[in-house]
Amino acid sequence: MAMPKREVFEQIIQRITSQFPDVYAALFISPEGFPINSWGVTMERAEEISALLSSLIGKTKDVISQVKEGGDLKFIQIQTNMGGIKIAPQEEFILVTLTHNE
Repeated sequence: MAMPKREVFEQIIQRITSQFPDVYAALFISPEGFPINSWGVTMERAEEISALLSSLIGKTKDVISQVKEGGDLKFIQIQTNMGGIKIAPQEEFILVTLTHNE
């Protein structure tokens, strides 16, 4: 499996931050739950977030299959009173953005 190169990650971050100024951090996570690249958070924090979200994605996939809504997981969005998390699982990596409330 080919991991995305740093340049690809940086291009994606530039696009995201230019379109969504509330994004303060982003991560590429491997399908196994390890951080590949991160922006806006320390590597230690990226490791914590990666582990937590890997578990969430697995549980979400289980829910989807058990309620028989079928198909592949495309996107998860979590919103709190302080901000949000957007998760876009891809075949080669998981893209995660963290946002502040506007």
